[in-house]
Amino acid sequence: MRTIILPRRTSRSQKARTFEWPLEVQTARAAREAVRKTLTTWGVQEGDIYFAVLLASEVVTNAIQHVRPKLRRGGTMWLRVCLMDGRLRVDVTDPEPGFPVHIAASDTDENHRGMAVVAGCSDRWGWRPGPNGGKTVWWTQILEAPEPLPLTPRFRRIRRRH
Repeated sequence: MRTIILPRRTSRSQKARTFEWPLEVQTARAAREAVRKTLTTWGVQEGDIYFAVLLASEVVTNAIQHVRPKLRRGGTMWLRVCLMDGRLRVDVTDPEPGFPVHIAASDTDENHRGMAVVAGCSDRWGWRPGPNGGKTVWWTQILEAPEPLPLTPRFRRIRRRH
């Protein structure tokens, strides 16, 4: 499996990475690793990374499981991670034209919780028609502010002078 990273021009306050993978079971793991590594590199807090990885895994797994076989063969999916002004947005695009379905799961049901998890853990989520007849499922997270650095005695001395 290969990961294709597409360059994207962004403003100074925005960071973005786009990944492309085949619609295969291994893609969910690759997506989790890509989101974790990207957000860690950008300095995102561990708690926010945890939820971003969870939501990416849910939506990517849905794409792999619910894309019809004729679209899955040779099909690809894209995952875009974008960070701007304290907000994270993740888009997952697949070739299936149908909209994501939020199914009420029973207490004993082992499936049908993916979109409920996305709805419960994200700030906002939605979907839109994608390129070539597919769809894009997206969500946003408001990120925790980075924890302030502890004031060292040297920093306190400098701060008092000003």
